[in-house]
Amino acid sequence: MFYSTNYFGTIPYFQSIARQTAITIDIHEHYKKQSWRSRTQILESNGPMYLSVPVIRPNGSQSLVSEIEVSTDPGWRKDHWKAIESSYKHAPYFFYYGPQLKNLIEQKEKFLYTFNHEILKQLLIWLDLDVEVSFSNQYIQPENREDPRIKLDQKTYAIEQKRYIQVFSDKLPFSPNLSIIDLLLNQGPLARNYLIPR
Repeated sequence: MFYSTNYFGTIPYFQSIARQTAITIDIHEHYKKQSWRSRTQILESNGPMYLSVPVIRPNGSQSLVSEIEVSTDPGWRKDHWKAIESSYKHAPYFFYYGPQLKNLIEQKEKFLYTFNHEILKQLLIWLDLDVEVSFSNQYIQPENREDPRIKLDQKTYAIEQKRYIQVFSDKLPFSPNLSIIDLLLNQGPLARNYLIPR
């Protein structure tokens, strides 16, 4: 099953991956701006907020995912961590996962797909998901709109997400389909049960 690379992927992304035993990350598709490949969405005190990784596209709009480089400007890493820390410092599991999340954001991988891969590997460990991950060696056209590269590449999802307690539940309505960060920092080890309903 082919998947796009994701930066701290959405909950639907991980719900889909949790059903697999092996996935292939498509690094030969053309890179799409303003997609989950280089951004994620967390919940801050005023509502959902995007965090975007600045990237370098060596061949402009024709750049393949395998060619996309992560910006070496340190400012965005500090901004992302500051936003996560500010939003989730009172989350039940921030103390446990926070330092490691900071390390993942500060890693120095040159390419976006390898940067995201390091994040994915750690998330699979935290979520106790035994999924083998490999990279594509050529581009395979999606057969239909059920292909995860298409189905999961949406800004909003029509699926219904089961509610869980979020950091600002006392002042904000439930925000579904956020980054896996939100589920992990609020639910901890129970995040796995959320992804794989019994």
